[in-house]
Amino acid sequence: MFSAVISDTKSWKNSIDAIVALIDEGTLQIDKDGIKLRAMDPSQIALVDFELPAKAFEKYDVDKPISIGIDFTELSKITKRSRIEDKIELSLDTRLKMIFRGETTRDFNISVIESTANPPKEPNIDFTSEVKINPNIIKEALKDAELVSNHVALKIDSGFSIRADGDTGSVDIKFPQENVLSINVKKESRAVFSLDHLTNILRAAELPSVVTIKLKSDAPIRIEYSLGNGRVIYYLAPRIES
Repeated sequence: MFSAVISDTKSWKNSIDAIVALIDEGTLQIDKDGIKLRAMDPSQIALVDFELPAKAFEKYDVDKPISIGIDFTELSKITKRSRIEDKIELSLDTRLKMIFRGETTRDFNISVIESTANPPKEPNIDFTSEVKINPNIIKEALKDAELVSNHVALKIDSGFSIRADGDTGSVDIKFPQENVLSINVKKESRAVFSLDHLTNILRAAELPSVVTIKLKSDAPIRIEYSLGNGRVIYYLAPRIES
């Protein structure tokens, strides 16, 4: 029905981290091209769109397109137990089977959840600005913002900046041009977002990946980065300022 072998264990771990950062349960769409998932988070303010192509696997076989509901919290717990030198074998029967082959052979089975929901549509937004940046730089900036607030304003004009305002103070973070990989501005853009959501969204982003941020004033943000041969896209609704 479906079987695959993964030798890039770190990318698989990061992929599951990228999904579980926002959702607990979701439906994997598996076909000849690879594995996909698109789902809303429980609060319905964020969407994750994940894709891992067939070429990311050492071996990949699927008889026909299938959809399976997965508890990603449980899948993440098991995936964290894999070691960097392991090969991971995936197969599907009545359950999803994961075998870690390394110093030992560990055989896990995960229950499949009934899922009939169609994936949500990807938002259609005419973004007015875009910036590409090193993931470590923006993750450190968000840690600074956490010191004063639980929400941040992202702004792209001639440059890229993040501002956080809280009851006890504020912080204004500007990214020098040499630390911005590229910037494209049709129109100045600014919007405010939940800091917790942004932190979770960027949790799995690591070098050598590049984080691409697309922004439009007071509209959902689009954040994309690669996960080995795969990629993940997030949309996050803005916070309404009083």
